[in-house]
Amino acid sequence: MIVGNGLLARAFAPRFADDPSVTIFASGVSNSMETRASAFERERRLLEETIAQESRPVVYFGSCGVADKAETLTPYMKHKLAMEALVVASPGGRVLRLPQVVGSTHNPHTLTNYLRDRIIAGEVFSVWGRAERNLIDIEDIYAIATVLLENGPREPAVLSIAAASSTPMPEIVAIFERVLQRRANCTIEDRGQALTIDSRRAVAVAAGLGIDLGPGYAERLIRKYYGPQQCA
Repeated sequence: MIVGNGLLARAFAPRFADDPSVTIFASGVSNSMETRASAFERERRLLEETIAQESRPVVYFGSCGVADKAETLTPYMKHKLAMEALVVASPGGRVLRLPQVVGSTHNPHTLTNYLRDRIIAGEVFSVWGRAERNLIDIEDIYAIATVLLENGPREPAVLSIAAASSTPMPEIVAIFERVLQRRANCTIEDRGQALTIDSRRAVAVAAGLGIDLGPGYAERLIRKYYGPQQCA
């Protein structure tokens, strides 16, 4: 069963929509900059109802960002952490933590769509020079998650699906400049910090599937979804 209709829901539906053994919860707050309590409450109610109504285990997509220091967590990250706790406390509940998901979506709030739009429009934007982000393809998430879920209880209740390493934000902007063949009108602020994610299990599963999450992955991914072929 699938709950939701967004990018993640569409990716998982072909395999899991009619699966009687698991419920994929792929609905809720999609904007990481959200601060409205009402938006968070809607997701909480839907998740609680899903857990209460379903006899099968629920799989929830968390965020790798919840691993930051508690005092630096945004309202969105605090909300995601609370939702993770609900799922892990439910029978057989599983949490798959994700970083920045990249795929074919019109959502303007994704990091990569935001950067693409600003650069193409020539608009001024700022980048945190010491910040890092981890990009991963929605198709790779689906492939890796399917293996992890089919392994069942042998896997930990909370796992991160992410690339082998995170990429500095200035480098992500530079990749977009190369792919779009345009200069970014951005300023670099001396802010941010490194992003460390334990993705060893996901990387190992990916390798077994022939997916290379190592060096060069971020540029290959950006070229896939934002290269000239996407504008043809």
